[in-house]
Amino acid sequence: MLKTPMMIASLAALALAAPLAAQDKTRTKTYEGPNATASQTTTVNPETGTATRDRAVTNVNTGQTATSSAVRQRTETGSTIGVVQTGPNGGTRSLEGERVRTEGGATFTGSATGRGGQTYGLAGSRSRDGQGNSQASQSVTNAAGETVAARDRVTTRSNGQASTTVNKTRAEGVSRPPRARRPRG
Repeated sequence: MLKTPMMIASLAALALAAPLAAQDKTRTKTYEGPNATASQTTTVNPETGTATRDRAVTNVNTGQTATSSAVRQRTETGSTIGVVQTGPNGGTRSLEGERVRTEGGATFTGSATGRGGQTYGLAGSRSRDGQGNSQASQSVTNAAGETVAARDRVTTRSNGQASTTVNKTRAEGVSRPPRARRPRG
């Protein structure tokens, strides 16, 4: 077999690139303003399917810091997430759950714990068909299994027109349901 300089260079490049592909990719952002400083570090490992994000924001006037830490792990059927947030006064809240891919969509089930220690069940689903029609639903239940808040959306397309219907329900006295954010990366 004839080994040309171009072929040797190509093989060397492939040999060097393989170990680099398995390494974590880390990105850090910082902000310094008149009232606050902030930093965010995001680390992604495409090979293992892990993404982490750590944030810290400090009030320059009081010195109080709020932090957030999130982890997403890819699985064979979707991904798992975990988020912990700590407020400037030390109160924490958390969320964990699993997203499962389905044919034409995904489901999510998980739980959240509020700063006051209250626990919530989280559930959601979304799907889309090949015609542009889609649906999404989310619900939050309390420890007694009662629905605290729910939202359903259905979008249908026909003759070049889109029609969207959204239904929201909330238990009396609930201003908004607990929110969850997943790490991006």
